[in-house]
Amino acid sequence: MSEGVEQREGIVIRAGAGHCQVYVAPETWQCQVRGRLKKGPKQVQSLVVAGDRVRFEAVAGQGPDGREGVVEEVLPRRNRISRMAARRSGGRVEQVLMANLDQLVVVQSVRDPEPQTGFVDRLLAAALRFDVHGAVVVNKIDLCRDEASRRREMERWGYYRTLEVDVVPTSVATSEGVPELAALLAGKVSLLLGASGVGKSSLLNVLYPDLGLRVNEVTDRTGLGRHTTTHTELHAVTGGGFIADSPGLRGFDPWDIAPADIRAYFPDLETIALDCRFRGCLHRDEPGCGVKDAVARGRLPAWRHEAYLALLRDLEDRKRSAGY
Repeated sequence: MSEGVEQREGIVIRAGAGHCQVYVAPETWQCQVRGRLKKGPKQVQSLVVAGDRVRFEAVAGQGPDGREGVVEEVLPRRNRISRMAARRSGGRVEQVLMANLDQLVVVQSVRDPEPQTGFVDRLLAAALRFDVHGAVVVNKIDLCRDEASRRREMERWGYYRTLEVDVVPTSVATSEGVPELAALLAGKVSLLLGASGVGKSSLLNVLYPDLGLRVNEVTDRTGLGRHTTTHTELHAVTGGGFIADSPGLRGFDPWDIAPADIRAYFPDLETIALDCRFRGCLHRDEPGCGVKDAVARGRLPAWRHEAYLALLRDLEDRKRSAGY
């Protein structure tokens, strides 16, 4: 710390290459990241991410509001949501999507776009890995063709409730589930993740009109557009807490989960695995597998087992290609 210079502490609400915006209620500061913090092994894609708590020194501002500073310290994180960065030569690189959150809210739509098979399972595994509460929002529920279709959808998504995951069906078009989602988010630091077009930004605009998040021109009969979020950004909201909107994700390989350890982050499989003949059973080709037997008997949904197997294959492939 420079002698005689005031030091403050705040939360990063948006981060870029070498700079970030830091919120110290009720002000937002434009900060550069001290060069010495950037040194060291390049094991993470970004040193400072949304949700980080940092200490910074205020400096004489050059901008119109004068609130500028230099980040001197990134405080220890209590948790994070991370994935492996895009495949590249040179080893493993962690991409931290957000730090210090209370819950991860995975947003999927019943249609337009179609749900991403296994995507929710991967994100919930990552949340469990870093002790973050998981929730699922099933958006555009009004697009179910009839009541029977709706029951089938909710039977599928409702399965996650058995894993102590909150499940909220929502619709911007009909306002269904909006009060329940507002209650889920109230007073918490939440990260919303999902594919482009599932309606994350549209839902947040209904909940918090002052945010004014951009959506593109309407493309379907629900009145929803495809969001244009380009960075993960935290928004302080009325009633306390922060909401983080994020760019759409096309894929997700959780960080810091070894292939042999995936079972621990699928707790329903882990319980059934007590019936496996072999303690180290991967529930793939082994004889006497209790998990495969549970699928055959209808005790475990086949899609849940398939999501586990797909993640196992991808992490094994990553391990081979990276040589670790």
